[in-house]
Amino acid sequence: WLKVLSQACVSMYGNISYFMALFATSILLQCFAAQSYKIMLFWSVDSDARTIDLVKRNVAHARLQGGHDCCDVMLAHYKGGPKDWGFEWYNSQVKYTLVSPGYKYNLLKKAYKQAMSKWEDEYEYIWALDSDIDFTGADLIELFSLARSSGSLIVGPTFAGMQSWLTYTMSMQEVTAHGSIGSIGSIGSGSMVRRDQSDFQTRINVLGKPDPRCKLRHTDFVEMTAPLLSSKVLALILKDCVDCVHDKAEWGLDRVWCKLAQKLLAQTSKPCALLDAAPVQHLDWKKAVVTADFKASELAVKSEYPEYWSDVKNIDCVNDFKDALLDVNGSLPS
Repeated sequence: WLKVLSQACVSMYGNISYFMALFATSILLQCFAAQSYKIMLFWSVDSDARTIDLVKRNVAHARLQGGHDCCDVMLAHYKGGPKDWGFEWYNSQVKYTLVSPGYKYNLLKKAYKQAMSKWEDEYEYIWALDSDIDFTGADLIELFSLARSSGSLIVGPTFAGMQSWLTYTMSMQEVTAHGSIGSIGSIGSGSMVRRDQSDFQTRINVLGKPDPRCKLRHTDFVEMTAPLLSSKVLALILKDCVDCVHDKAEWGLDRVWCKLAQKLLAQTSKPCALLDAAPVQHLDWKKAVVTADFKASELAVKSEYPEYWSDVKNIDCVNDFKDALLDVNGSLPS
């Protein structure tokens, strides 16, 4: 994707007349500055064979599409360590390593604070990936092009195929996603269900499925499975929001980070987006052992930041980059 950006910059510079040389030089400098930014691919990982295999295949796919310098890889080992991954591969592919117990965003927060240089000076996005995300079939050039076009600070790919979202909330609730509200106890095409059950059954995340009507949608919610975090939002999430990420669990973060970014950063009126035209696969290995700490974490975040709690809804549908506003029920106009 950096190659595409480079070509666009050169083309732009070549079409500007001699008499606009000063302006053109400014544009070119900005293009070079943009090219210097990379993507960080961040995983929290164990040393299971399937984890190692999938992460390696994802890294190979990213470098195939974007070139070797497209991205830096950071592995945060909550179980096992670098020796389990093979010295030759690790030495050539992984730039940063952290070995520590903890969940993904707790580890990401720790890595951000311990970094020798500011991530904001090096990376356009931090792609915070669960280890069961498979993007080997995704067009990453399209994915990052859409992410940039969205103008949003927290951007999630949509998930192809049947996806589930494990959740634990304090009461039965249902939030409209694409259309009309369905009945409690059913999962219809127009609703997204989050409700408390003792057996922790998985939930269909309708909002996170690709919508064929849209290239992307601005939303007030992006779940924490595989978001692209713009460098502009890193300090807010990983440093300033001290009560957003808890030590023993991290539920609740994704319910506040969109409105937090909107209210506190004032960078954009639409801080979150989902990419419908560039889905990835979520294999949903269900590795997290859900405990009462997850519920406690979500309740604590909601208690601390009630004004930023998301409604889990679409804001608009962008197709050919023309906003199609949704009606009051979250449906596209006919």
